[in-house]
Amino acid sequence: MAELPRLAVGTVQPQADSTAIIWALMHALERLDVRVQSFLSHAYFCPRDGATAITSLPPRHLDTWLMDRAQCCEVLVRGSRASDLALVEGCFAGSCAAEGPTSDFETLCQWLDLPRVAVVDARLLAKCQVPDRPAELGGVLLDRVADASELCRLQTQLEALWHVPVLGSLSVLEPLRGDIANIPFGCQPPLELCQALGEELSRSIDIEAVLGLAHSRAVSGAQLLLCGSAELPRASDLHVAVAFDEAFGGYFPDTLDVLELRGATISDFSPLRDERLPANTDVVYVGCGHPERFAEQLSRNDCLMLALQSHVFSGRRIYAECGGLAYLCRDIELPDGQRWPMVGVLPSTARFDLADTAPRPAEVQLTSDNWLGRAGETWRGYLNPRWSLQSAHQLDRCGGEDQAPEVVRRQQAVASRVYMTFAAQRGLLDGFFTPHDSRRRASTPH
Repeated sequence: MAELPRLAVGTVQPQADSTAIIWALMHALERLDVRVQSFLSHAYFCPRDGATAITSLPPRHLDTWLMDRAQCCEVLVRGSRASDLALVEGCFAGSCAAEGPTSDFETLCQWLDLPRVAVVDARLLAKCQVPDRPAELGGVLLDRVADASELCRLQTQLEALWHVPVLGSLSVLEPLRGDIANIPFGCQPPLELCQALGEELSRSIDIEAVLGLAHSRAVSGAQLLLCGSAELPRASDLHVAVAFDEAFGGYFPDTLDVLELRGATISDFSPLRDERLPANTDVVYVGCGHPERFAEQLSRNDCLMLALQSHVFSGRRIYAECGGLAYLCRDIELPDGQRWPMVGVLPSTARFDLADTAPRPAEVQLTSDNWLGRAGETWRGYLNPRWSLQSAHQLDRCGGEDQAPEVVRRQQAVASRVYMTFAAQRGLLDGFFTPHDSRRRASTPH
């Protein structure tokens, strides 16, 4: 039996937001030199990234809709190697309404044999009523508790009804919660905010009980055997250039891990500052990000945009997602009507919508071949509704509706409005490693 300290922390009420108390818990653990690796229970990016600010480890992603049990186990085990404790965030059964199929937190807890802690929002409790108790619960964290009297009452009530201990509580803290709500989408909070939350929770939390629960279940040999990364076929001489800076940082860590496990050499470059791509680049990978916030700076880097055009029009490959797709377009249009020129590989305008709309599950059946997949294959992920394509008539639509294509192509540039983790869809990786003769695919831009 191997030790893998881990904990599932999830809300049990439809309207509850566990952001503040989970950041507080992470910081309280970090104060004790317990390094935490955060795992989200869905494969799309969180609106506010407190985990990286607190732990310096970007969140990883588990998803029962996209991954099978073996893939989830592999992501958990491999992703926890640089940490002391894995913290899996989610919503217990019935607590989160979703549009279409999505990842199931209860199933994830069962697959990974996770000790479970429920977050209960005191303000959402009806008088003399408590939510349904999640299965195999090990403890409770109370959030938005008004005062000591309410804490005493709720602790007595929950411990009597659920037969598990209240491990700690967080008070209302409206100013801090207001600060959280004002953090721009996709950004990290100030560390001082996380410290204040952690210090508040540390006054009440039974940290030894939390750690005891996290250490209560070992990992069996059967679970370890589910981790099949050693069986990945390896290749060599593939150089992948990843766009990474303040404008682009939306990557699934396990996607990059799997590329390297298969033998790819990964280098990064900055669309904001670099003038050329890394030497010997075969594939350029432009992930999601926020080009709308850096539109003017990106539009001024003519040298890098010309390098990307040259890369594509000489027959070499690019894969881009969401914000990366927008960057490859002729220009982007912001909500105030401003337009900024971008790379121009895709002859379309990318329009940004400010609506705070959550990503939604998407299954895209390819209607034509591209270097990542063949017609008839289905790609699964989460659609980012913030970007749409306008005047895309010169693009090859590879999937989705004609008026709202989800996957498009121009020469060897493939772009998608769907977040995809290659750790869940290993077949897509074959396109990266399939021998590619750019000389047969080169053509003149038009």
